[in-house]
Amino acid sequence: MQRQKQIRVIQSGMQWKTKSQEVVEMVAGLECFDTTLMPHLIVLGLGIFALTPAGDLIMLPALKSKYPILETKFGRTIAGLLLIMFSGFTVSAHTLWMHNKAQEMGGGSFCSGGGVCDCASVIGNADWNTAPVIGVPWGLLGMLAFALFMWLVISIAKEPSASWVLTNLKIGTNFAILGMGIVFYLMYAEYEIGKICQFCTTAHAAHVATTVGLFKLAGMHSTDDWVKGKALVKDEGRHRQRRKKSGYVVPKAAQSDTGEEEE
Repeated sequence: MQRQKQIRVIQSGMQWKTKSQEVVEMVAGLECFDTTLMPHLIVLGLGIFALTPAGDLIMLPALKSKYPILETKFGRTIAGLLLIMFSGFTVSAHTLWMHNKAQEMGGGSFCSGGGVCDCASVIGNADWNTAPVIGVPWGLLGMLAFALFMWLVISIAKEPSASWVLTNLKIGTNFAILGMGIVFYLMYAEYEIGKICQFCTTAHAAHVATTVGLFKLAGMHSTDDWVKGKALVKDEGRHRQRRKKSGYVVPKAAQSDTGEEEE
């Protein structure tokens, strides 16, 4: 029996190794990997991980001591959302740069050599590279959308007990749903073109994660997790007020000099 178990473990390990090699070969064959994507992917991955139940693991003790709100689920959700939105903003800016270069050079391959993964064929396509009606490049529209999401989340993080918090949450979730429609439209565009842009796909993933995170934050409102986060924000606010009120203390030597001048 023991020998059979060992054989099964070895066989499953070999199968896993074979499948891993197949995936690596497939990705290499599609030429989808681009090192310039790594900064965006790292920030996006950290943000998504922060939204999970295991998000507490990536919050370093130094960060928690400086930002006690990270001890709460509310704080980690806010932090995760901001990381995700920031990665979406930066990768959208990257695609806007590609769009401008494609316009200047009349197209070209910026991501790969023209395989299945080819951003130039997607972003440089005159029929699909701008938003219908308004004619704005998708990269610029993505930057504006993620900037709006970041502003909404930061305002909620600053004043979680404000009367307009629910309004901001509704604006965020509604715009996120609208954005999902745009994501599906752009996926259809890639299907029609017959190419995949990994930078666009990263932006799409950031938007999907943003949508999930915003609904998670909205569902958290008025729960114990929200109350705990709100209490910590208030404590931090009082601490800052105390530091502001302490102000600048004039040195004794300067005070005595001032007194002598008045005499």
